Amino acid sequence: MAFDLDIEFKEEFSKQVALLANAFGLDKMELIEDAIQEAFYKALRIWPSRPPQNPKGWIHRVARNNLIDKLRQKKHLSIDQYHNNLSTEDSLWNDPQHIKDNQLKMIFACCHPEVKTADQLLLSLKFLCGFETGQIARVLLKSRSAVEKGISRARIKFKKVANDLEIPAVADLKYRIDGVLKVIYLQFTEGYKVSEGAHLINRDLCIDAIRLGELLATYPELAVPELSGLLALMYFQASRLEARLDENGNLLTIDCQDRKHWNYKFIMQGNIHLSKACANAKLSRYYIEATIASFHCAAESYDKTNWPAIVKWYDLAISVYPNKSYRLNRLIAARQFLDDKTILDQVKESLLPNNQFTAIFLGNLYRDLGENKIALEYYQKVDNFFLNKPEKDFIASKIAQLPI
Repeated sequence: MAFDLDIEFKEEFSKQVALLANAFGLDKMELIEDAIQEAFYKALRIWPSRPPQNPKGWIHRVARNNLIDKLRQKKHLSIDQYHNNLSTEDSLWNDPQHIKDNQLKMIFACCHPEVKTADQLLLSLKFLCGFETGQIARVLLKSRSAVEKGISRARIKFKKVANDLEIPAVADLKYRIDGVLKVIYLQFTEGYKVSEGAHLINRDLCIDAIRLGELLATYPELAVPELSGLLALMYFQASRLEARLDENGNLLTIDCQDRKHWNYKFIMQGNIHLSKACANAKLSRYYIEATIASFHCAAESYDKTNWPAIVKWYDLAISVYPNKSYRLNRLIAARQFLDDKTILDQVKESLLPNNQFTAIFLGNLYRDLGENKIALEYYQKVDNFFLNKPEKDFIASKIAQLPI
């Protein structure tokens, strides 16, 4: 199977960070990051002419050797430690469960209770998910400079409090679960719609996020309704991954997707977890969003989707968690059974997010109202927001079809 560096970087980066941090210590995180990045840079130079038979093994060995060289140069590693770490990693790095356990340890290390919640997210996205600064800024809707300062601050605190890469005592796990769920959710979100590059989807990131959630669920103390809600949401969303692009890699919106390509095993798993999430009287974001996603998965077709029920759930979501994106999604759902003039009146009363999704929605609305010049203005605004190539192609096709 081809190993696409553009697609695989985040997944492999997180695995290597977890493995090397477990073997060499959290106090060497900056050296570990540098060593892994150097391995990928070397791969970019060498692989086009000399691709390895085992790409993932190659990345691990080169990253580990880079790190050992750095540690020896700084006199942080003795000859005995060198051989001990070498033999240990050779025997364990290819064990999937070992990798997953260490990734779980890294999540809990990053979500240390003495680290602020905002910094927990920064550390986890940086160390576990392999996000670069610009990607973190887009995911968290922050400026690049703010993220850079935040990461620098978080690193200093992390060094002080996270001495050992071990899962906390079971009794203490529940106090870190909220931060852990946020990290897994953000990882899935980035995989579901990659924020940069030539690809819209990174399926491995999505599946890995689900696996981390399932791994958490193996701990009875962590199998909370919020986790069940998150797992339900991820399974429902992941069920449509294979249908979101056509054979040429073009984006397909849900109304154009062939439901025969939806993964109904994932939908069944989503329903199982959604039923578990009902055990909590508290309506978590994950449970609400999973319930809304379940209406899409249950519908025989786009036209037969229970849009009024979805609108009611968005009304509930807005009442509990006032959110601009919920307002936009509510209008998108309401437009399926209300006339466009009514929707336009509701738009004027709503505070919508300033992003490409609002621009596309308003472009579509004004296009269908016959206001093509206004529609064009909104479509052109999409260029102000960062998009990956399939999304750029998608909006370009809308502009090309617009009669002016």
